[in-house]
Amino acid sequence: MINHRSPISGVACLDDRYVATAGYDSQLILWDARTQTAVARARHDHLANHCTFSPDGRFLLSGSSDHTVRLWSVPDLGLLAVMRHSDDIERVAFSPRGDRFATASRDYAIRVFDLTGRLVHLLEGHAADAVFVEFSPDGRELWSTSDDADIRRWDVETGALLQQVSFGDVQLDTIAMGPEGVLYAGNDAGEILILKDGQVRTHQAHALGIKCLAYSGRESRLASTGYDGFLRTFRTAPDGSLTLEAETRPPREVWLRTCALDSRDRVIVGTFGSSYATFDIGSRRWDLSRVGDTPGLNAVGVHAGAIMAIGDAGVLYRDGVAVRRIDSLCNFLLSFQGQLLTGGQTGTLFDALTGQVLFEQPSPINCAVEIQRGGESLVVMGTYSGDAWLLARAEGRMVLRERLSVFRAAIKGLAVHGGTLFATCADRTVAHITLSTLEVTRTVNAHERITNGAAALPDGRFASVGRDLMLRVWSKGQPSVHPTPHGRSVRCVASCPQTMLLATAAYDGTLALFDAEHGEWLKTERLTDFGISTVSRGSRPGHFLASAYDGCVYEVSRDAAPRRVFRASVEPFPPQALAA
Repeated sequence: MINHRSPISGVACLDDRYVATAGYDSQLILWDARTQTAVARARHDHLANHCTFSPDGRFLLSGSSDHTVRLWSVPDLGLLAVMRHSDDIERVAFSPRGDRFATASRDYAIRVFDLTGRLVHLLEGHAADAVFVEFSPDGRELWSTSDDADIRRWDVETGALLQQVSFGDVQLDTIAMGPEGVLYAGNDAGEILILKDGQVRTHQAHALGIKCLAYSGRESRLASTGYDGFLRTFRTAPDGSLTLEAETRPPREVWLRTCALDSRDRVIVGTFGSSYATFDIGSRRWDLSRVGDTPGLNAVGVHAGAIMAIGDAGVLYRDGVAVRRIDSLCNFLLSFQGQLLTGGQTGTLFDALTGQVLFEQPSPINCAVEIQRGGESLVVMGTYSGDAWLLARAEGRMVLRERLSVFRAAIKGLAVHGGTLFATCADRTVAHITLSTLEVTRTVNAHERITNGAAALPDGRFASVGRDLMLRVWSKGQPSVHPTPHGRSVRCVASCPQTMLLATAAYDGTLALFDAEHGEWLKTERLTDFGISTVSRGSRPGHFLASAYDGCVYEVSRDAAPRRVFRASVEPFPPQALAA
């Protein structure tokens, strides 16, 4: 049976005929839209981030973290052309006539191709990762957004820059062409910016940042998804004005990274499961009947002598045996005062072993760490909104001590040593936080690309990694820079306090060991064809555990060959073992 095995990061609709999905398992799947059964499957060499149909339905275009854009025939998904870039492709778009297509890449550039795969224009000028691209309705212009918070308008025939609109330090993730002459843009403040005739109006659509916009001219409808956990649809007026039509907080399996509007008044969205989900706007009902669990793991650690792991399906494993289902995708595991804490997409903090809800807040949680402050043990949660929540235990739950605004974008990693908390951010910033005063000292452009994981060394130094393939070791606020042996974005880093070893792991399935005392790389192991999500110290000095999107946990040490510890199952679980 054809299904996804990792989260669905891109969706596209072709009327009521086909739905296409792109996934973290490197798969592209073409589905019959009426029956939601798979018609064909194709693969990239790495994460498939986005896909779109040509207007006539003859072609499917996909962009991937393998640095390629690929053109496929429909419905057989035969490969027609491969266009290579120098970094991940985040977005692809067809022109209205279907004779050209454009790509937005994390190498900062926008590219325009013809249907043979010939490069027509290389459009440069963005100062950060290009993340979105869209053609105007007449196909003569191209709009792009970037992590530099700019929107740029280009002439498709000449490649000339026609307009640049800057929005300061509030990033824009997504745009959509609306009624004639209207452009919608979603920003990290939860606003939909309405650009028309050189004027900008704002519509507060979400409480937190907007992740995706999708427009349908046939129904004069705009759909938006946000980090506040809501999907909303709006009716659009000719001047671009928006009137709320429907809103919903989706089930936990839904991933609001991507959405599309079909011709049957439905919103198609990606999920953390095996297939896509649909929301019927008229009935306000969700259909996830075809969405099953996937085995991907997002976190691993040692708790009470056992190896614990959890992932997209919210299933907790103890030494490879499923023991609990949590009502959320989960991104981390943290041992705290005898409990094992977890949380993720829903913004809820859970006791992973019992499923008890300990604390709730609106933004997804990326990471957590234990600190000591004022004689009290606290948990610090890092969220997608850039806030750090400092929580203490009280009467069986967690209560808020402080809410600290650290960044404007997602916190990607947390580490602590002594009286200093170290944090990394998606916008390339790192922060050193003095715990006694909660004073935040930020270093902007700490990495050249998105900054990911964080770790603390026993001598008081901190480590960060990122998409620039660099390991930075921070001492007194200054980094030493060490190129890593990884070939793709470095996802995570962990330290071993007894040996001064650091382990870094990447989306290309590699894990590398670094001797932080002598500043040298010791070994690199390719563990899997899938991305590694988390690395943590093992139960013995010099040993590290890695969880991966293939559903496996691996162990790596300095002196022994790597081994697979266990593989997660997606078979039905015994009801007595997994509580809802």
